[in-house]
Amino acid sequence: MKLTLPPGLDWPIDQDGVLLIANDEQGPNGGPALTAYRCPAGVWTIGFGETENVHPGDTCTVEQAWQWLREDLTERAEKVKAMCTIEPAPSELAAMVSLAYNIGLRDDKKKSGLFYSSILKAHNRGDANAAAQAFTLYDKATVNGALVVLNGLKARRLQEAALYLRDAPASAVTTPQEVAPAPALASSPTTQAAAALTLTGAMGAVSQAGDQVQSVKTTLTTVKEITVETFGVPPSAALPVVMVLAGGVILWRRFRQRAQGQA
Repeated sequence: MKLTLPPGLDWPIDQDGVLLIANDEQGPNGGPALTAYRCPAGVWTIGFGETENVHPGDTCTVEQAWQWLREDLTERAEKVKAMCTIEPAPSELAAMVSLAYNIGLRDDKKKSGLFYSSILKAHNRGDANAAAQAFTLYDKATVNGALVVLNGLKARRLQEAALYLRDAPASAVTTPQEVAPAPALASSPTTQAAAALTLTGAMGAVSQAGDQVQSVKTTLTTVKEITVETFGVPPSAALPVVMVLAGGVILWRRFRQRAQGQA
């Protein structure tokens, strides 16, 4: 069902963003879930996607569900604004809060959440088109142990991208329908440089990746010295081995980032 906002509540983000979240986070019977239920991921949930301290048998009223949503969005909005080095427009803030409601704000252990997203990075360098495009990277969920694209998440990400661009000058943005998919992993400079390292074992390939793999040079030098001095491996044999290992590590990290929707 299509929801409307209840009267009397002062919302911390643009109302279009509130409705986007509320409509997408409805319970199994439409509207807020008034009785706790297990979501597809097996987490006990109530209201509009609330999961903190929710237990079987918990109940709430419609009014409580809306109030909880308001409190949650107020906290998230403040944290999102604190992450932004460029003050977000109301529509930009609402779109990023909606995403954070879905993927979380910041998980340092997993390097996930809005804080680590391509969206925030693009926003903070003032690239609205890149930020909007990056929303489309976060359309996956873990199903039976594998990351798969979900149509519901894809639709929500497109709505968020459109909301993010809503207040930008029309001549300066790419419309949400034209938001391009993430570039092929094979076209990434990092991936290309890693492949060059792996296939050729040439030190010069590191510089082809630019700043993204610049730090690898120091690591390669250190590993080479350890290989030669500690294990007595001839320098001519050590360098190709180190290059192959380094290339493999870069490729593995790149594939993992793409699978998690971080790049």
